[in-house]
Amino acid sequence: MRGWWMLFVVCVGCAGGDKDASGTDGTTDDGGSGDDGGSGDDGGSGDDGGSGDNGGGSSASAGCGRALTVATGGVQIEVDAGAEGDGIRGAYLVVPDDYDPDVPHRLVVGYPGTNWVGEQIRPYLALEDGAGEAEVFVYLDPLWRDFDGWGNLGGWVLGPHAAPADGMGDLVFTEAVLDELEAELCIDTDRVFATGHSWGGDMAQVVACFLGDRFTASAPVAANRPYWFEGGSGWVTCEGNTAVWTFFGIADDHFTWQDYPGQYGDECNDFWLDARGCTSSDETDLGLGDDGECVVFDDCDPGVRYCLYGPESRHQVPDYYASAVMDWFRSF
Repeated sequence: MRGWWMLFVVCVGCAGGDKDASGTDGTTDDGGSGDDGGSGDDGGSGDDGGSGDNGGGSSASAGCGRALTVATGGVQIEVDAGAEGDGIRGAYLVVPDDYDPDVPHRLVVGYPGTNWVGEQIRPYLALEDGAGEAEVFVYLDPLWRDFDGWGNLGGWVLGPHAAPADGMGDLVFTEAVLDELEAELCIDTDRVFATGHSWGGDMAQVVACFLGDRFTASAPVAANRPYWFEGGSGWVTCEGNTAVWTFFGIADDHFTWQDYPGQYGDECNDFWLDARGCTSSDETDLGLGDDGECVVFDDCDPGVRYCLYGPESRHQVPDYYASAVMDWFRSF
């Protein structure tokens, strides 16, 4: 156990990178790929909540019963991820004001897109709006790296198959954050969730597979095509049983080189239908957006959902995203 709590610093205006046209608050966030990667209502309908080996129950982490040693509200933290996780890393942690160290809390991990850090993505994702349950949120900071052909960018390395964004450092970093939070806070280890936008959506896809034994469900938004899952002889085999809800825009204006509108969302969803052994393509409309815009697949365990959302949102999150995703996470 590393004494990471001694590394807390309050961070004011610490966002790395600027919020220009490549930032998540615009309409052309590049999702971390200079090319194609190698070539509301509650959304609660559909009975995929709590399914899978790692969902539904309550498992209190080692940090339950420990006195809180960090301020509530938002605070910048540093975590020692070790050499394999690129050393001391940053994240923005939000512990509720009414935190009870004896109550296991749901944990939500958020990943920012290109050239953004955790503190910046927090208001964009707006996951905490209306929060009143026992929940902790942490928004991870990427590193600025030189990506071959893309340049120096704040972004994520996405596992062993994602050249030029290949590497294990951010998966190791994610696990280090989970380990430390579970050791120091009262976390329900059966209710750990991921989400992210653009390049952060790539990361939310990747952790659902490579760290599927740590995450209950994941909701990636506006991710690239799933080149990160293409091993030498076909699709990779995922760990665990993470439920996945893929969001992608029918008129995404970053991924303009798709063969048809929505291709990359379809490819990500097809991967999960295959990975989760869905026995048919039967689906139920979730009642979000237009008819058929968001569906849950009926014969998948754990659950697989897909929103091919309307043209008004382009590369950004749709307006129902935050409430629908949080209602889904709270169904586990």
